[in-house]
Amino acid sequence: MRQTKFDIALSFAGEQREYVDQVANILNQKGISTFYDKFEEANLWGKNLYDYLSDVYMNQARYTIMFISKDYSKKLWPNHERQSMQARAFQESSEYVLPAKFDDTEIPGVLPTTGYISLQNKTPEEFVYIIEKKLIFSGGTIPSENIRSALSTIITIPKTEPKNIRLTVMSDNNPVESAQVCLIADNGTTLNATTDKEGNANFHVVTRRLYSVLVAHPKYSSAILEQFDTTEDLKITLKSVENIGSIICSSTCYINGLQGRLNPILDSPRRYFYADNIAIEGGKEQPVMFELNKPVQVEDCNGVIMNLIFRFMRARMSLIDYVKPIFE
Repeated sequence: MRQTKFDIALSFAGEQREYVDQVANILNQKGISTFYDKFEEANLWGKNLYDYLSDVYMNQARYTIMFISKDYSKKLWPNHERQSMQARAFQESSEYVLPAKFDDTEIPGVLPTTGYISLQNKTPEEFVYIIEKKLIFSGGTIPSENIRSALSTIITIPKTEPKNIRLTVMSDNNPVESAQVCLIADNGTTLNATTDKEGNANFHVVTRRLYSVLVAHPKYSSAILEQFDTTEDLKITLKSVENIGSIICSSTCYINGLQGRLNPILDSPRRYFYADNIAIEGGKEQPVMFELNKPVQVEDCNGVIMNLIFRFMRARMSLIDYVKPIFE
């Protein structure tokens, strides 16, 4: 993904400044890096604005929001900004330009089939909520990485309200106690919890981003939910199968009933694992390569044989289903 200075660049006509100013300030308070002219007055002072704004709207934002109105279509600077952002969208064939309409004015280069947000009945707060969702589902974070990674001591990170979320794990309408629950971000960082007797796992989320949700329990097959936004609580149902259990493995792990330690490794694109005092596939030389969702047979020193099915891997985290032997 292109490295940018801003998450959002706002392009609008002066007649709509009152609305856009509220949007810009709410975005700023939430820690979303935003190009808005009032925030940049000192920086813009003395610059060649034609070249500088071309660079901002073509190169320096993850998304640009075009606030469409009859006034926007008539103004010199908004049209210059529009041409710059449309050039980027054309080069990348991407949804870089996000139209937001105050009215039905047609704008050159914005096709009638392009998805847009109508602002006629939306408050600035409601519109910002939609912008947040767009950023999160494109892989962004709130507060933005641009702000969190700033090195200057004069930059302060806006304080966002941490979100307390609850994930409830059930099976056959009964709560599942002691299930492992892991929220893993695209960058490999994790939040981890274990369900209580009510089946609840509670998380304190400070930075909003997309997570993959992993759930495991020795008596149930695993569950995976991709692209969880952490804006709402979640209920997950596990399937009970007589001889299948599951485990979330952080670097290394031990499976109940199997004598020895597993050490799965993701060395993209390769996936392989070592096993201490455990034979893999009849004694193959370790490490042994494997594929997701395909069984691998292991045998420990006591002759216990299990099939392992790796369902998910990211960074040092693995989600494994295991098929246990049934003893008469």
